[in-house]
Amino acid sequence: KNFEGEDKGTANLALKTGEENSNGIVHKYLVITQINARQGNASTLTRGEVRGGGKKPMAQKGSGRARLGSRVTPLKPGGGVSFGPKPKDWHVSMNKKERRLAMGSALQSASDSITVVEDLDGKFAARKTKVMQQALARWGVKEEEKTLLVVKDVYDELRFSGRNIKNLAMRTVNNCSIYDVLDAENIIVDESSLAAYTQMYGDA
Repeated sequence: KNFEGEDKGTANLALKTGEENSNGIVHKYLVITQINARQGNASTLTRGEVRGGGKKPMAQKGSGRARLGSRVTPLKPGGGVSFGPKPKDWHVSMNKKERRLAMGSALQSASDSITVVEDLDGKFAARKTKVMQQALARWGVKEEEKTLLVVKDVYDELRFSGRNIKNLAMRTVNNCSIYDVLDAENIIVDESSLAAYTQMYGDA
């Protein structure tokens, strides 16, 4: 479709898929993507890292209370934490061929919900949310549907026009994740991005 929503014909999407193994590869890549999104920066202080605790707070005997050797014991409020979390790298790797097969399979399976539009350079110079809403409506997108817009570059005019639309996610070809593809009900791809996808994940 063009920017006004008029049909310009059909586009062929022929990507390399995992065939009968597609579901397994896509699921594996999705799980790995979500695992790798973990920051792994949860951190607590052990009793050796908490400030203080050098002096024995009370005499060993004679108080009638339980003996206490340090103020930073894990048994006391403000003390250290036993077996608490420490920063950890959760990264899991996946072969490049598997990643490409998974992404190609996900895009190919979503082909029925993909709409190809002309390149959007200069179309959103006004930087208005209303312009983006009207364009999406012309492309057959309903306001309540989750929509993924894939373009060659999310330049400022496009970003400002779409950032206040709740169900719209804008991505470039290189930073579009498999989660974005699977989560979207509608996928709008410009012609340059379609050519890039065909080159990256095509059979050739």
